[in-house]
Amino acid sequence: MTPRPDRPLRWGVLSTARILEELRPGFADAPDAELRAIASRDRERARAYADGNGIEVAYGSYDELLGNSEIDCVYVPLPNSLHGEWVEAALRAGKHVLCEKPLTPTAAEAEALFDLAAENDLLLMEAFMYRHHPKTRALKDLLAGGEIGRPVVVRMRFHFQVEDPSTDIRYRPEMAGGALRDVGCYCVSLANHLADAAPVEIGAAARFAASGVDEVLAATMRYGSDLLAVFDCGMTSPLEVGVEVLAERGSAIVPMPWYAHLEPLSVQVRSASRVRSIETPGGNAYRLEIENFCAAVRGDRAPEIPRQETVRNLETIERILAVAKTDAPIPT
Repeated sequence: MTPRPDRPLRWGVLSTARILEELRPGFADAPDAELRAIASRDRERARAYADGNGIEVAYGSYDELLGNSEIDCVYVPLPNSLHGEWVEAALRAGKHVLCEKPLTPTAAEAEALFDLAAENDLLLMEAFMYRHHPKTRALKDLLAGGEIGRPVVVRMRFHFQVEDPSTDIRYRPEMAGGALRDVGCYCVSLANHLADAAPVEIGAAARFAASGVDEVLAATMRYGSDLLAVFDCGMTSPLEVGVEVLAERGSAIVPMPWYAHLEPLSVQVRSASRVRSIETPGGNAYRLEIENFCAAVRGDRAPEIPRQETVRNLETIERILAVAKTDAPIPT
């Protein structure tokens, strides 16, 4: 279903989740997107949010929003365990869907949703905003160009601190919480993207919270080209992020990889002969993500994150969790 070309695509968001504070500027600056509606299970909360942020329509249930025939696209930022249910509902309502990462807790669930989207001629895409920024593209192009030789090791980290684990949904296993799904998934995404493959072997260890979720996790991934990727992630320390690729003739460093539109807007390249920076201006990564999605709905561009990439990442995440829980490597 392709919306009329004579107007911007009209969007609705299911919930007033905190991520909207990052998304709203992206919607405001994307020329082909109009954030038209917001839904919450609490009508007063939805109305207050809409009034405070210039959103035209507020609904007291997700179903009400999905019943609005004027809405073309839906953003789903709900807890991980609810993604599948509401992505399916949105697709069945005839909406194109951009869903917060991870798309679903399992690859099998994602496959079923992609099948449903294809059957209804709708676009479904997972929201990894960092993948849309020139910073990420510059890193991959650098490695492909051979300036620093063949990549040997990709080192990555993403840590942040949950304010109150007793009330945070990321500490609830029934909500598909945990550090790997919340932030470690970025590391999985980048490693698989740079390798253009799934790992052939995985090792992992985790510290599990009393609730049962992984609150700190570290993993190693070996790829068929003998590339190794290592990362650690967690929910118990102040913000700590970074990516470094060690190659045969040098290295590439990305100090701010995941919030790619934040400074420094560059990739640092180090070799025996010189040190240089690749400048990577490009604007708000959320805006770039929304623009790519809108263009893909129109049929003007391919989605930056295709089905096979999402499924591959989810399969990798499942394997990492299995290894962390059993402490035994699981080969492909």
